Amino acid sequence: MVLENIFGELSAVVTNKTGVAVLFTVMLFLMDDLTRFLLHLALHKIPVLWAFHKVHHSAQVLTPVTVYRIHPVESALYAIRLLLVNGLVLGLGFYLFSYQLRVIDILGANMFIFAFNVLGANLRHSHVWFSWPKTIEKWFISPAQHQVHHSRAFIHRDKNFGTTLAIWDRMTHSLVCSHECSKPIIFGVRDKKINQSVVTLYFKPIGDFATVLVNIFKRPTK
Repeated sequence: MVLENIFGELSAVVTNKTGVAVLFTVMLFLMDDLTRFLLHLALHKIPVLWAFHKVHHSAQVLTPVTVYRIHPVESALYAIRLLLVNGLVLGLGFYLFSYQLRVIDILGANMFIFAFNVLGANLRHSHVWFSWPKTIEKWFISPAQHQVHHSRAFIHRDKNFGTTLAIWDRMTHSLVCSHECSKPIIFGVRDKKINQSVVTLYFKPIGDFATVLVNIFKRPTK
């Protein structure tokens, strides 16, 4: 195997089937959540990527289907991220465990993701203010915290990037607990010229992307 050729052979760290399944499921969950956070952060911080992610944030009314309100370019980025994560974790899993890998799932979903959804995560894109105690929100992103992320208020800008775990936001000082925010929250972006037509939402980001690139290359070099 490639990993064995690079790093040498390694005796299985864990051989018990249950232990392997639990560790592999945790590994996959943590890597998936971390890379989701990093890509989401990049979509906000890098202008050429924000041109596409702004489509998602332009929604002024949140519903459970708002999660699918994303530009095809953003969808492609998340698909590439998923492929890389699965490849990396699978390779690492085979190297560490030398065993048949298995994810502990419930109805086809990683057990941690399933539990998170049961606790109300599907309300993250809605007007239902569903918050958790502050102690829990320091570790897990509540639906209300994600609604704060969609707020157009300047004080909420670039907050709560996390999907499930809040520890990544704590590390980057971007975490805001729902209890620190006043209601009601106005959703959307602070761009009054944005057009909500489907055609515009699909094609305008491509023009914005090109404009950002042109401005970057026009900058004088020192």
